[in-house]
Amino acid sequence: MKIKSFDLEIFAGINNRSYQFKDGLNILLGDNEAGKSTIINAIYASLFIQPQLKLNTKEGKDFDEKFLPYPDGDFAEAQLKIEADNSEYKFYKKWSNSNYAGYLELADGRRIEAPAKIADYKKDILPYAKSTYNNIVFSSQQNIKSTLERINSAENPELIDTINSFLRKAVMELDGVSIDKFRSRLESELEQLTKKWNLASDSIENSARGVNNPYQVGTGEIYNSYIAKEKLRQRLKESKINEKKFKKLGCKIKDLKAEERELIEKIEELSALEAEINQRAAVELELNNLNEKIQKLARDAKKWPEFNKELAEIEKKSAAKTEKMKELEAEKNRAEKLATKQELEKRTAEIKELNAEIKTMKKTISEAVINDEIVNNLEKYKNKIAESRAAIKASRLKAKINFSASDNIKIITGVDGEKNIAEGEIIEADGYLRIKTDQFDIEIESAEIDFSKLKQEYEANKNKFSQLKDKLKIEGLAEARTELAELNTLKRKIEEKEDRVEELLAADKLEDLEEKLQNLNNIEAARDLEKINKELESLKNETTELNTEIKIKKNKIEEWKEEYQSFDELKLDLTKKKEKKIKLEKELENLSSLPEAYQNADEFIDDLKDKRERREKINQSLREKLEEHKGLENSLPETSSREMENELKELEENFIKLKNKADSLLKIKEIFEKKLKEMDENSFEPLVKSFNSNLEQLTAGKYSQALIEKDFSIKLQSKQRRELPGNLDLLSYGTYDAAALAFRFAIFDNLFANYGGFIILDDCLVNLDPKRRENAIKIINEYQKKYQIIYTTCDPKTAAELKGNIIQVEE
Repeated sequence: MKIKSFDLEIFAGINNRSYQFKDGLNILLGDNEAGKSTIINAIYASLFIQPQLKLNTKEGKDFDEKFLPYPDGDFAEAQLKIEADNSEYKFYKKWSNSNYAGYLELADGRRIEAPAKIADYKKDILPYAKSTYNNIVFSSQQNIKSTLERINSAENPELIDTINSFLRKAVMELDGVSIDKFRSRLESELEQLTKKWNLASDSIENSARGVNNPYQVGTGEIYNSYIAKEKLRQRLKESKINEKKFKKLGCKIKDLKAEERELIEKIEELSALEAEINQRAAVELELNNLNEKIQKLARDAKKWPEFNKELAEIEKKSAAKTEKMKELEAEKNRAEKLATKQELEKRTAEIKELNAEIKTMKKTISEAVINDEIVNNLEKYKNKIAESRAAIKASRLKAKINFSASDNIKIITGVDGEKNIAEGEIIEADGYLRIKTDQFDIEIESAEIDFSKLKQEYEANKNKFSQLKDKLKIEGLAEARTELAELNTLKRKIEEKEDRVEELLAADKLEDLEEKLQNLNNIEAARDLEKINKELESLKNETTELNTEIKIKKNKIEEWKEEYQSFDELKLDLTKKKEKKIKLEKELENLSSLPEAYQNADEFIDDLKDKRERREKINQSLREKLEEHKGLENSLPETSSREMENELKELEENFIKLKNKADSLLKIKEIFEKKLKEMDENSFEPLVKSFNSNLEQLTAGKYSQALIEKDFSIKLQSKQRRELPGNLDLLSYGTYDAAALAFRFAIFDNLFANYGGFIILDDCLVNLDPKRRENAIKIINEYQKKYQIIYTTCDPKTAAELKGNIIQVEE
């Protein structure tokens, strides 16, 4: 991992600066207090300090004091671009207590803003945690010495006295872990965290001892955190209700006060003008009334001569149209007579035609033989014939001549005539049978009927029916009925035509109609009556409108005469009122001007009155609400809901952190025990070699290795086996810096060999003699081939010797 660029919008005393970093060695060169350390601190903050500054924590307080712009800046802002595994990432931070922001921009351009997700992605980007970077990557020479001093402290007498164990302890010490106390510290912290809390069920051990009945003593941090956050949640709920009412009421009071102030200012301003505006109102009222009268007089003075002229023209038009109406009335009279003549001609012609038709029809009826009686007789004879025949047919006879000496056999059956039959032929007859041969003549009658009488009646009716047919020259009863129906139809038509004649005569006689027609022969021609009526109606309407207009204008002229006596008097009155208007306007000019917001004085007076009434209402409402506000204020807690919400959020986060911490401590304990078993003396051999190699080169061959006694005093041993005493304070600055740099490079090389990375060096050549300085530069140049090195110095000569990418830092 390496840094590509770093942009500082504002951080401590630096504003709007951008720095580009390259692979290998980068040198921040600048005078003392130019901002080199500020840039390093800002890079560290961009990676590891959250944008929300919690001022109740040491980290938040330190940041606020050191890096927020002096004297009253409330935020710092920076952007760091890095490269890891051939992908670029951008860390943006805006640090503040309230106006904070931050995100991680991934290689594909996505932006991650949630702190938890950013932390997850950082695990993939950065190989180690915050404290490792703090102690190794960003550590100054002084802090490395502190690490050596902690290893050398008298608090670790039981550690093994081998160099491997020393280095093993050094690696573990980097994140502040003490091997001696680690196990007991784990157990102690777990106990402090979990008393009265069940980690397995993630709940209170005794459910009856919750927020409403908590333990007072013998509890752990998790239990205490749970009770604290739940109690706060209860208080917050009640506080929010009251605070909402309080805030709403406060806003209303503020608005009312502002409105009242504004009204008072306006009332005072308007009151200064009130007296003259009242006077102005009286003058304006009189002037308005005068203007209305002047306008009316001017209109009447203009219209009076116009009305006289228009009246003469309208009367002339009316007279012309009246004359035209007389002509149309005469034409209408002729047209009506001509229409009467045409109607009489049509009536007389139709009457004559109908009379001729009636005469012809009556002649036809008089010549007709058929009548209802004759048709009834025909129907009666026919019915009786049918009755006689039916009675005869009801007595059926049947016979057969089995033998006859004569071949000439004749029979008469019923009412039928005579006919020949053959011997052995079956004979059927209706009521009567007569058989005649040369030898005999036999008559047979039914005993059930009087055949002779029936036959006689049959023949008589048949003869009568035939006689009537012959007389009427018809084929039968149906034809007789048809002729009778036609005759009756003809009679109805005669009646209809006679009725029509009566209708046409209309109580007149034909001779009278002909006489009237004769009297209408010598009438002059005229247009169509409908056209005449239409034109006449239009003229009447126009004349009516003209007469109405004449009446209106005459009435109006009479009104003017009654009001003004004469046209000259009207003009005189108009002149006097105009003179009075000029006088009033001059009087108005001497009064205070009406404010632009008002159209007239009445509007000013009404508005001032409204404002005074409004002020009284506001003042009354304000007194009531202030009393209510005071009562609410006394009921509010000292801490605001927002602060309580932040506190609750922190308590919830702390509660989760404590549980996570407990889980992590259990895992650490397990891993710790396991790893201690796995570690042996050979685990740190590469680290020992690297440290000794760097130490020999940095001390110009004077010291080849470091030894640690059982009491963990460090001894630097020369090639001649000479040893320096174990007290680090007795070492020279140069030897101390050389040992610290050797130790730091060794640790960094072993930790980051598989990952790459960057390391910060803060002018570590200052205390070295020329030879050691030369060797240190060589080591730095060797390491810059594998890692990115950021070296800070105020010495241009040192920067030139290092031959890296020089980044000039200026105030």
